[in-house]
Amino acid sequence: MNVLAIELQKEIDAETLKHLIKVLSVGVEKVRRKMETKPYEDHTGNLNSSTGFIIYHNGQVVHRDFRESAKGTDKATGLKEGLSLALAELRESTGWGVVLMSGMEYASWVQGKGYDVLLSASTNLDSILKESFEEIGII
Repeated sequence: MNVLAIELQKEIDAETLKHLIKVLSVGVEKVRRKMETKPYEDHTGNLNSSTGFIIYHNGQVVHRDFRESAKGTDKATGLKEGLSLALAELRESTGWGVVLMSGMEYASWVQGKGYDVLLSASTNLDSILKESFEEIGII
């Protein structure tokens, strides 16, 4: 690859990362806020703390967004569990990948009870990402 092609690829990668972070952050923040304000009582803060995402490129983590909940009695356990499980999903690969999750084992049970654990963060994600990338002309 010549220098121009390498620089162009770096620019494309930077824009790709920027847009992935933007889109995923909006979705995750939406469910984090819902978990803190809706009737589901996350007493420990574990469910909210275990909710987040990682972005990887060519098998390496380039961004992660997991953080302790503002509320709860044991937020660190959820943070550790969510990040650990997300990193376990990392694949040896080339190209871009995303892991979006709520890492507590009871997350699907809570979702099944009608609370938004992760559903709204992932709904229409493909179309939102495509729309975002069309803004910069990558796709």
